[in-house]
Amino acid sequence: MRKEKTRQQNPVESGHQTSSVFNARANKAVSTTKRTELVTSVLKRIEGEHVVPSSKWRFVCTEYGIWALWALTVVIGALSVAVMIFVGGHARFALYEATHDTALSFFVEVLPYIWIVVFVVMTVLAYVNLRHTKRGYRYQVYHVVISSVVFSVVGGLVLHVFGIGSLIDTQFGKRMPNYQSMEKAEIRMWQAPKEGRLVGIFSAMDETDTLYVFTDEAGQVWKIETLELRDRDKELLSSGYQVRVLGTTTDAAQYRFYACGVFPWMFGKDVSTMDIREDRKQFVARMYEHMETRKRLLDIQRETYGNDIPMPFVEGKCGELAVMERMKF
Repeated sequence: MRKEKTRQQNPVESGHQTSSVFNARANKAVSTTKRTELVTSVLKRIEGEHVVPSSKWRFVCTEYGIWALWALTVVIGALSVAVMIFVGGHARFALYEATHDTALSFFVEVLPYIWIVVFVVMTVLAYVNLRHTKRGYRYQVYHVVISSVVFSVVGGLVLHVFGIGSLIDTQFGKRMPNYQSMEKAEIRMWQAPKEGRLVGIFSAMDETDTLYVFTDEAGQVWKIETLELRDRDKELLSSGYQVRVLGTTTDAAQYRFYACGVFPWMFGKDVSTMDIREDRKQFVARMYEHMETRKRLLDIQRETYGNDIPMPFVEGKCGELAVMERMKF
């Protein structure tokens, strides 16, 4: 018969186990106390701020509302991009040499600053709105900004294709006196008789049937000399449509104007980018023709009369315009 050995418990081990149990109970008590204090603090804050539970629909509506605001900011940003594309397209093919000393000064004047500011503000608001959505905190800042900008730019391109940018800029200009539309800017730049530019419509021929009677944007009646105009220019001038006339004022008192080029008014729903590009092409070709004519007449003068007398030819005035100097390379 085997004798079972009974293992006697080590007093040291017994002490360690007792200590561990005591520490675990103490930690549990401290943790429970902290949780109780946290719960009490939260309950007091809820009671103090009069926080009441809200329905799920309220959070859902708030979430969709924020997304709607984000979409609205993107749409407004797209509208601003459409207007900027429209203005940029006109400015790119504008006859800026006729109105400004440099291309930079022209672009500084016609830049749509208000729409640039609107685009920047809408981008910031789009970022803020998107960050306040349910999962908006997960997105990086540059992801949010780039996505908003991309949506606005793509939307602006689509709107520009359908002519929305042109429509907004033109209608704002007509309905808001303080809004500087591209059309208003063009009128201001071209309605400058002292600088050799007119905007207006052909009225009739004068009594001698040699001068074109022209009413400008300010309502002033001019008699236009067309000695150096091509047939195309004369046809456009007498068409009855609004046109731009480039030349020089020969007699301010009698309102006589010497025309060097006639160009169509390039604003309206039917005006395309191709039309604006062609207008630019005609302008450049016409100005270089005047420069060549001027040079040819000067050469004839030197060969025939020398340099001591002024040019004896009636033609050649257009070659003296400031725009010729700006276009020389």
